[in-house]
Amino acid sequence: MDDDASELTELVERWQTGYGDVRGLYDSLREGMHQTARRGIQRVIAKPPDEHRVQDVVYRAFTELLRGDPAAMTSPVGLAKTIAYRRGIDEGRRILRERQRISRLDALDVAGTAPDRQEILAAAEEEALHQRAAECMKSLTSDQRAVVQATVMGAMTLSDWALKAGTSHQAVSRQRSRALDSLRRCVKRLRTLSAGKEASRGSRRS
Repeated sequence: MDDDASELTELVERWQTGYGDVRGLYDSLREGMHQTARRGIQRVIAKPPDEHRVQDVVYRAFTELLRGDPAAMTSPVGLAKTIAYRRGIDEGRRILRERQRISRLDALDVAGTAPDRQEILAAAEEEALHQRAAECMKSLTSDQRAVVQATVMGAMTLSDWALKAGTSHQAVSRQRSRALDSLRRCVKRLRTLSAGKEASRGSRRS
């Protein structure tokens, strides 16, 4: 048995007796789970999947493993791979459903519909909001940016992010709340400044 296998066996045994290093266990299981999750997705969609989606499947599968009773697992390593494979199949089916929805939208005849003025203004305001938010993201700390990007802009749950970051759900929740409060204040300030500039240009034109 090589050193990596010995280390994994020791991590699993410690986890089963209630003294495990969950982060270390995840790091040791991740590669094998990643391979089986990828195979599960590819079996359904018949092409190599996006690696980010594979990683999300692995996070969810590992969390599912942790919800079980470790002492009752005869082969936690094999179970982890099995869960990852099955969740990969679930993800592949989800991808197919997304593609079908997109195909139905593409099939709609929208050639004769032109956006009205209200829609154009709404789109412009939405784009301006995205630009302000992107600018305000720069004012956050690196940790705050990371948690917002993962759990607000991305699909990761707070629990998954806490597991990845090696901290508690409560600490991550507080961190995200502070980050979102800062973003709201920053966006509001930029919107006020923009409105002031627009009013000033309008008065000069008149």
